[in-house]
Amino acid sequence: MIVRCVADGVEVLAPAKLNLFLEVLGSRPDGYHEIETLMVAVGLHDTLRFADDPSGRITLRCDDPSLPTGPENLVVKAAERLKVESGCPRGAVIDLHKSIPAQAGLAGGSSDAAATLAALDRLWNLQTHPYRLDALAGEIGSDVAFFRHAPAAICRGRGERASAVPLPVAYHFVLVCPPLGLKTADVYRHLTLTDRTRPIDAVVAALASGDSAALGACLFNRLQPAAEQLNPELVRVREALANLGPSLDGHLICGSGSAYFGLGRNLDAARRAARALEKLGLGRVRVVTCGP
Repeated sequence: MIVRCVADGVEVLAPAKLNLFLEVLGSRPDGYHEIETLMVAVGLHDTLRFADDPSGRITLRCDDPSLPTGPENLVVKAAERLKVESGCPRGAVIDLHKSIPAQAGLAGGSSDAAATLAALDRLWNLQTHPYRLDALAGEIGSDVAFFRHAPAAICRGRGERASAVPLPVAYHFVLVCPPLGLKTADVYRHLTLTDRTRPIDAVVAALASGDSAALGACLFNRLQPAAEQLNPELVRVREALANLGPSLDGHLICGSGSAYFGLGRNLDAARRAARALEKLGLGRVRVVTCGP
C-alpha cells in the first residue's frame, strides 16, 4: 500500500490480492469459516484521495455508480470506526477511483478499507498504535488486516489474523477477470468441507525460495470447485490457463472468484500468456506483479 501526501490531503494506492493457497478448516459458531490462506498484494490498484472536512462529515464519492457510497461501504465503515475509536471530531471527503473489479476475489473493498485507516490516521494526525489499527482492520472485514501486512502474509481465523512472511523475489501473474461476479457467501454455501485438510507449510517455503516452478506446484484453493459448481462458465477460464502449457507454472482461482490467475515462469512468459488469453474473449486480461 502506497500512502503519499498531496496538495489537498492524502492519496493512497490500494492493491488487489491473490490467494496462492486457501484451505477451509471448518465452520465457526459465528457463521464464518475458519481458514488458513497465503496472500500476496499485486500491482493492480484502486486510488483513493482524502481531503479534510472540519464539519466532521464522512463523504464518499466513487466513479463506479454500481457501488454504494453510504455506511454499507467498507471505506465509510472504516472511516467512521476510526473516528469513534480516536474521538476525532474531523471528517473527510473521500474520492475513490476503482480499478479492481468487484466480486472477483481480489478484495478491492477490503483493500480500500485498509487504505482508509492508513490515510485518515495520517490526515488527522492520530498516530494510532499499529496494533490498534490491526484490531480495527479485523473488526471491519475479514481481508482488511492482510493489507496492513502486505505484500505477503498468512491469514488465519476468518482471515483477520495476519502475519507477514518473506517475499524475496518478484513473481509475475496473468490475471483474467470474467464479466460475471460471484458473491463470497454463495460460494461458501456450495463448499463441501473435508477432514483431510492441506497444510500451508509447503507453499510458504516455495514462496520464500524464489522458485516459480516450486510455487506453482503448491498453488491450492479449496473454494475453486464450489465456485465452478456455482457458475460452470468459469471452467472455460481454468481450461484456457491449463492449455497455455510451459508459459505458466500453475494457475488458480482468486479467493472465492470469479477471477483466475496464472503464475508466469517469468515476466515475458506472463506477457505471452496474456496475449494468448486476450484472443479468447474470456474477460479482461492483464499482467500483475508482486514482490520487490
